[in-house]
Amino acid sequence: MTLTLLAIVLSSSPGVLIVDNVLFYGDDHRMRILNTGDMVDIIDNATERYQIKYDTVFGELDRNVMVDLNSGIGEHELFIFSRGYFDDGEYEKAAKLLEIFARYFDVSYYLPEALYYLGQSLEAIASLNDSFPGIERNESVHQNYYNGDTYRVIVREFPYSRYAAKAQYRLINIYRIKHLPWHDSVEIIEEELEMWREFCDRYPETEENVMALSETGYLERVLYEITRSDDHRSAAVAIFNEIISEYPNTVYAAYAIVHLHELATGEQIYKY
Repeated sequence: MTLTLLAIVLSSSPGVLIVDNVLFYGDDHRMRILNTGDMVDIIDNATERYQIKYDTVFGELDRNVMVDLNSGIGEHELFIFSRGYFDDGEYEKAAKLLEIFARYFDVSYYLPEALYYLGQSLEAIASLNDSFPGIERNESVHQNYYNGDTYRVIVREFPYSRYAAKAQYRLINIYRIKHLPWHDSVEIIEEELEMWREFCDRYPETEENVMALSETGYLERVLYEITRSDDHRSAAVAIFNEIISEYPNTVYAAYAIVHLHELATGEQIYKY
């Protein structure tokens, strides 16, 4: 009997729960409640109810409450469920499933997108739950933030993916959260400004480019208000005019017009 059970376990397939509050009655005659992201070993998937092992306990579960990661369709099913939870705003469920996806399907075509939405999920979770890996805290402004590890993987491993620019954009925003408040620190602001400049040079044709340009103009204006340097003022004016010219009739053009008006009238925006 022991050898038979060992053979079954060795031939098992990993499965992941995709719904909450699943009742599991094991061969130890105890009831358990399984939730999204819990892992099981599927030892027989030939019938309507999977034969599974959870921890050291054997039992059955309906096949529609889980994804068999070794099935031909498992990669696609798990990705769809992960994204579905994200789109519905259920970020903790999305994060659990996306982390499992990244671990089991590390050569998937969907991996850059999965990593990006894992990062987005963790950013959304950060303000409410600091128990997830990668969530840190800026005590100076009393704000939790995600450290951006999944975004760094995208930028490093998938530089030609459409998600590389999106990931780098988020990393610079995370850098800002980490270093607030600026307290007139020209050095910190200039470091971030250089990041936005490099972004615009590296990703000029992406949809994030205009957002990066807007941030660049904003920081040039902040530096002008701190230093009163005409060079920073001229740089800000040039960037805002570029946005108006290249991206007319957008919200970024509207912001640029307001910035130019406030620069012309001497209004201040820098609050730190």
